[in-house]
Amino acid sequence: MPFSHRHPPGRGPERVTNMVKKEYTYIIAAVVIIAVAVVAFYAFSGSNTANTPVVSSSPAQQQLQPLNVGYLPNNGHAIIFIAQEKGYFEKEGLNVNLVQFQNSAEGTNAIISKKIDVGGFGLVPLIYISKGYNETIIGGLDGDAAGLVVTSDKADQYQNLTKFSDLTVFKGKTIATVRASTGDIHFRDALTKAGLNLTTDVTIVELANPQLVLDAVKSGKADAGMVWTPYMEQSETEGFTVVLYTGDFYPNHPCCRIAVLTDNLNANRDTYVKFERALIESYEWLKQNPNASVDIVGKYVPVNRSVLQDAMTDNETYNSPDPNLHAIDNVYAMMKNMNYINTTVNIDDHVDTSVYKQALDELAKENPSDPFYAQQEAIYQTQDG
Repeated sequence: MPFSHRHPPGRGPERVTNMVKKEYTYIIAAVVIIAVAVVAFYAFSGSNTANTPVVSSSPAQQQLQPLNVGYLPNNGHAIIFIAQEKGYFEKEGLNVNLVQFQNSAEGTNAIISKKIDVGGFGLVPLIYISKGYNETIIGGLDGDAAGLVVTSDKADQYQNLTKFSDLTVFKGKTIATVRASTGDIHFRDALTKAGLNLTTDVTIVELANPQLVLDAVKSGKADAGMVWTPYMEQSETEGFTVVLYTGDFYPNHPCCRIAVLTDNLNANRDTYVKFERALIESYEWLKQNPNASVDIVGKYVPVNRSVLQDAMTDNETYNSPDPNLHAIDNVYAMMKNMNYINTTVNIDDHVDTSVYKQALDELAKENPSDPFYAQQEAIYQTQDG
């Protein structure tokens, strides 16, 4: 018999085709059942997550570079809050997680221990750098922003404090302060310039945060207290009087500087350039939208809106992302001169203004008709050039 193609008994072409169709049908049905089960599972789960935040992430969001950013709850950090709320961080490809601290020492410790990637914590980074920690300052947030308060019933004792020699009135007094805060550093130097011995002529009580400073003054445990914005503005609604501002004795002095571990900067420079770009863009928005900025900052700073608005418009605080190298050099020398720090470390080895400058140059090139960037370039040449 000639060789011929034969199907197994009972399995002709039509039967095979029908069986294949049934197998595909079973497969499709199984896929549908699984899909329905998955949808039902998530729908059911979603109804039981009242206390669990649900974060949806688009493919674009999943590609964002994560960055943990530390902050203090005060309006000096306004451009960080605005960059987060107005989407400038995301625009620059960053998925920023904001982490709050109650003082600059806590925040700087978090940078050193790699709990956060970057933050702006007063002048404390300078102290850590002086002790050999490998941090680099790449930008700024604010300046001035500190004042000395007394209870209003004692304000007459501290009138017309306009020059260093006037500060001898504090001889024999107890001053409450937050150790290593910008106001603490500058007021100690001012007392020294007035000829007072910080050990024998005054008693300085160091506390953890500005609210504790106000409590100490109110209770009479301290004669005066050094606090920062917006606590000094808030204190004036609670029976206190601000008798001097550090900016009156040290005009335009720096406060919070943006600091990062040097190794992280070297490994992820582009990330920090993007971070600085977002802060510069945020700063422009702040200048253009002062009233709306109060509402954004109010989400992070728990004080009355009118108090916050005063704090953001009273000219006792200024915001700026510029590193201000010359001011850093000045305050570092001041700290050495009054033995606040004892070091041979050159602070200029730990300030990299090129990160900010690159961010500024890129934005200026992208926005050639925007005068804001030309203004910031001129400021950079004055403060950092």
